[in-house]
Amino acid sequence: MDFGCYGANLMTWLMKGKRPNSVTAVTQQLQEENNPNVDDDATIILTYDNAMAILEPSWNWPIGRKDMELYGETGVLYADNANQLRIRESTGYSSYTEETLFFKDRQVPYDDPFAVLAAVINGTLTLEPFGPYTLENNMIAMEILQASVESSKSGKTIKLD
Repeated sequence: MDFGCYGANLMTWLMKGKRPNSVTAVTQQLQEENNPNVDDDATIILTYDNAMAILEPSWNWPIGRKDMELYGETGVLYADNANQLRIRESTGYSSYTEETLFFKDRQVPYDDPFAVLAAVINGTLTLEPFGPYTLENNMIAMEILQASVESSKSGKTIKLD
């Protein structure tokens, strides 16, 4: 259930714990020699009342990716990596302004997931509801991934509502 977990986790956080209405997944094995026992590429579509997410987990790409694109009514956010965010605001259908923000590495304890765990156990950190580190977020993420497995095996969309 590791495959696709980042996208499911982040969407659960962005949607403030709302479960998707449906999950549709297509998977395939593209590098049998490197991943002989598992699918290594997927497209997972999550639908919500007012949003849709397309997750693209893969062990098939020639480079590692940890990026995200968020499309809104008037612009797009491109999280190219952990330290860079591009903001494009529409000025017309084919034109936009763009600003790039650069961030320092995350501060303690968020620079290390084990430090987050220790801070929660020690009582020095209280996690926000459905935040990326929380059990309730990760339970929904696992539900999304289980529905993805069922969808890819059956060829059908799985309803979660």
